[in-house]
Amino acid sequence: MVKVYNLQRRTETLPTVRRTAPNAEELEYQSHLSRPAGAGDGEPTRRVETITFDMDNVSPPVANMFRRLMLTEVPVFAFDRILIEHNDGVVPDELLAHRIGLVPLAGPVSSMQYITDSASVGFDNLDPERVLLFELDVTAKRDVPTTSVYSGHLKWQPIAKQEELAARSEDDRVFLVHPDIVLTRLGPGQRLKLRAIAIKGIGAVHAKWTPVAACFYEMKQAKAGAEDSDGRASGRGRSRSGRGRVDANEEESNATRPRSASGNHSHEPHRETVNEVIAKRDTSSVRFTVESIGQLYAVDVFRQALILFAERIRDLAVRIRSTEPRMTGAAATAFTE
Repeated sequence: MVKVYNLQRRTETLPTVRRTAPNAEELEYQSHLSRPAGAGDGEPTRRVETITFDMDNVSPPVANMFRRLMLTEVPVFAFDRILIEHNDGVVPDELLAHRIGLVPLAGPVSSMQYITDSASVGFDNLDPERVLLFELDVTAKRDVPTTSVYSGHLKWQPIAKQEELAARSEDDRVFLVHPDIVLTRLGPGQRLKLRAIAIKGIGAVHAKWTPVAACFYEMKQAKAGAEDSDGRASGRGRSRSGRGRVDANEEESNATRPRSASGNHSHEPHRETVNEVIAKRDTSSVRFTVESIGQLYAVDVFRQALILFAERIRDLAVRIRSTEPRMTGAAATAFTE
């Protein structure tokens, strides 16, 4: 049985130091940005977190399957269609659309449906069960040399009963994970006006629907004392302490297993302990690290991967039960006789 334990969570925080000092106009615009709760400077960013956990009794193919599920199969929202009505900024329309498409967006993923026909949804045909509509309209003042347009200027426009849906629970709330992403810059008197549609998708289709920034695992380290030439276990104890060295007599629980600083393990034998300790990788025990982008909590990403895994196992079991054995040739003749 696969065992998951020793889960640790770490919430990321936004930097408190800006790379460049904002001008007065930028400060005014930033004061109107729609920041979600807990997304202020120096405060934990909502749903942006890193988790680590151990998994035992799992083979490398199964561990890699969980990794791929979290990367490519867990659905989230992302901007898919952009209608630019007016763009005087320095960023061309195509590049601007690409930048907006990569802006992480959170919403009621479990309550919305996939788009089955790409031609069935457009700006003149908005399905409230499949799309989220955003609008952006920024005009720079003429007495300001440069005005930055941020992702926070994208304002959600609820369709039909979407506002009630988003207010139903905290997990269904619609917001931009990072409202301070610079999309473009405007000169004096310039304007940017556009509409954007966000839809539900998975990372297997495009990377913008990937819910994790990093998802990887490393195999744990197994160690054992080597035998002396006469067949008895070596009793001289332990190897010298240091990075990458292992201790043959040290007994540690699952909860206190050391985590390597990197994926590289250096086992340099000391002259006093040569052939006393054998270090190798334990292929049945791994440690996962999952870093969420912010649309979902990292814990929820792993939970959704488990649900997808269970659904695939059930589907496979149904297919196996529904398959009738077929025999041909001599085997079929012998069976009928």
